[in-house]
Amino acid sequence: MNGWETITALRKISPDVKIVLVSGYDKAQIMAGAYKYNEMPQVFLTKPYSMTDLKNALVDALGH
Repeated sequence: MNGWETITALRKISPDVKIVLVSGYDKAQIMAGAYKYNEMPQVFLTKPYSMTDLKNALVDALGH
């Protein structure tokens, strides 16, 4: 399963699950597509990332 298939499967189980999508590819390249709102992650995090970046991504995804 790729990241988008995983998001779709997780949202079928729990529609409100918060998702941080992590990739080493460019954000614009990864996010370019005809995705529905419920298929979008809350946050996109680019590799490599620091622990601070990860913490901020989790805070953003959880809405705190």
